[in-house]
Amino acid sequence: MPRREDARLLTGRGRFVDDEAPGRAARAAVFRSPAAHGRIAALDLAAARAAPGVLAVYTQADLDAAGIGPLACRTPTTGSDGRPAIEPERPVLARDEVKYAGQPVAFVVAETEAAALDGIDAIGLDIEERPVVVGTDAALAPGAPAVWPRQAPDNVALRWECGDGAAVDAAIARAARVARLTVRHPRLLVAPVEPRGAVGEYDAAAGRYTLTAPSQGTVLLRAALAEALDCGEARLRVRTGDVGGSFAVKIWPYPEHVLCLFAARALGRPVKWTASRIESAVADAQGRGRTDRATLALDADGRVLAFRIEAEGDLGAFLHTAAPSIFADGARRALGHAYRIPALHYRVRAAFTNAPPTDAYRGAGKPESVATLERALDAAAREHGLDRIELRRRNAIRPEDLPYRTAVGETVDSGDFPGILDKALAAADWDGFAAREARSRAAGLLRGRAAGLYFHATGGSTAEVVQLRALPDGKVRLRTSAQDSGQGHRDALARIAGEALGLAPERIVVEAGDSDALFAGGSTGGSSLLPVSAVAARRAAGALVGRARDLAADALEAAVRDIEYEAGALRVAGTDRTVSLAELAARTADAPDAPAGTGEPAGCVGEAGFAGTHTTFPNGACVVEAEVDPETGRASLARIVAVDDLGRVVHEESARGQVMGGLAQAAGEALMEEAVFDAGGQPVSASLMDYALPRADDLPPFDLGWAPTASPNTPLGAKGVGELSAIGGPGPIANAVLDALAPLGIAHLDMPLGPQKIWRAIRDASAREEGGSPR
Repeated sequence: MPRREDARLLTGRGRFVDDEAPGRAARAAVFRSPAAHGRIAALDLAAARAAPGVLAVYTQADLDAAGIGPLACRTPTTGSDGRPAIEPERPVLARDEVKYAGQPVAFVVAETEAAALDGIDAIGLDIEERPVVVGTDAALAPGAPAVWPRQAPDNVALRWECGDGAAVDAAIARAARVARLTVRHPRLLVAPVEPRGAVGEYDAAAGRYTLTAPSQGTVLLRAALAEALDCGEARLRVRTGDVGGSFAVKIWPYPEHVLCLFAARALGRPVKWTASRIESAVADAQGRGRTDRATLALDADGRVLAFRIEAEGDLGAFLHTAAPSIFADGARRALGHAYRIPALHYRVRAAFTNAPPTDAYRGAGKPESVATLERALDAAAREHGLDRIELRRRNAIRPEDLPYRTAVGETVDSGDFPGILDKALAAADWDGFAAREARSRAAGLLRGRAAGLYFHATGGSTAEVVQLRALPDGKVRLRTSAQDSGQGHRDALARIAGEALGLAPERIVVEAGDSDALFAGGSTGGSSLLPVSAVAARRAAGALVGRARDLAADALEAAVRDIEYEAGALRVAGTDRTVSLAELAARTADAPDAPAGTGEPAGCVGEAGFAGTHTTFPNGACVVEAEVDPETGRASLARIVAVDDLGRVVHEESARGQVMGGLAQAAGEALMEEAVFDAGGQPVSASLMDYALPRADDLPPFDLGWAPTASPNTPLGAKGVGELSAIGGPGPIANAVLDALAPLGIAHLDMPLGPQKIWRAIRDASAREEGGSPR
């Protein structure tokens, strides 16, 4: 089954937000703070307002006068002390002070983008700078400068924990072996291929806004923006076309959305803004930013007794839309992941820093928890002379344990964790490593290997709504509130709906990206397409058949109970009297999807939301071999073998693409990516000259395989896939590099394992070996 969108996208016929060009559209640019912390002493806009082509320059005072509200966190999280996460107000534009370099201060609208940028250059800003804290080490140090002195004098926004701390303490006390290490998960730039953008429009006659922007769900975005605009959801339409990647960064409401809509109303014409790549480095929510201090306790036989993470989370200067939950429940859900660990404990202090806000990024707290445990297992094996593979086999959840309830409350549905590990080891020729290592050594390279288990607890929004409508041409239109940003939604949903209706997938037309089409719904997130959206599609198919039987009974003058449905045709049982879905659609072609103010369809329509258990546990095992050039410190990936249990694989090419993309992001996270800020809070990795993303030649061929076990939590037997390998890859990749360096006495390095870091570690190890001082 070919991916139906590929030909269009690969031949330049996609339509992304920057392709939108409504008539008379003005162009906008955002003036951002050059300082990371300070009071705005003076803001001179006179020259900018007088600049050629500039139509208007707006500040927070203009928004306050119009009643535009602040942007709010939409996942309130209560700490273990019973107090909600501290949430300072986040104005759309800085009001009196700035909290991070890049914070929006003013919005310039002009006839052209060049004129808007010239207006930006004409703005005068005087900031009385204040002390800056960068990173959680600085923010949580005693006596650290406070980002929010009144609300959070110690910079802690949230204290949260889960698990049984006393049980973990007791297990550590009686353990035969204990391993401790600190794993730093650096901040990451999300960097989708398409930067963010927005086009705002306002219909004065209807009193209605329209926002066109890339998203992961227009219905969810509409709700957040309507709250900020104080306009009611019925007065706001959100549209999304093609989306060039997201990885969660485009789920959220942003200041630029509100600003384009506000300016469109104020000026009476559309307003368009598109981020530059450099601007995205400070304007977009960033990922990760967690430091884990981990303790792993084992008995004399190598069985894990307990695992603990004491974490510090970097929130940035404000609580972004879902940020506190990522450092809390997001981290919890994968704690212990594929292993039988009787005692688990996770505790986090989430802190404010003078940096852009962080939020969910492909995996949403789970990659950190999984990678930290995989790093800890290798550290314990190395420190105590244990076999790394046997350690994992001995502690993996076994098929007979299922359903298995983890010590932090997740119930694992299905899988064969020891079996999938063995499949990956066999596919990777684990026993033949010595010959490959010898060849690398002969070429002057160090070679290492690692293997690891991983899993994802899927979820995301369960507010998904799917609507199916039969069309007179014999096709069926499927509308979903979930948004495709490269995952291949159309193919998977078409197959599931087609199966339920007995129709070829080619007859299902999948539409998304218009909040007017579905008033209720959720968004894409949490690898939820198959566990949530596809289940809603299947239920909607049942609703469509039910509605069609009602219409057919009327058309065929028969009782509803006598109407049979099969493959698009409805028949009076025991007769040759039939009517097709297409004919029923033609009879009701002029009927709306539902009469105004009711939930009852008027046309040949079926609509359903999600019902059931939304969590599944896709899992897998991967084997990584890495080479290190000791002369340059460059680590390269020689092999990646992954075997994944996705339950039923609905569309194999899309699934393979998701696994490969996740492994590529894992490679970037482990080896090269880090959002760096200097001591003054200035970003020093804001361009792709300074921020390393993996290129094609940084990645080896991927050897992928499937080992499915059906999930009992969904009628489809399918599990999620989108985040799985991004969650599971960083730990084994880092472990493989460290295994290559182990003969030199290098046991631990912080990610990313870039050339300079490795080169210095090798030189320091050599100096110690020779009895000199490390350099």
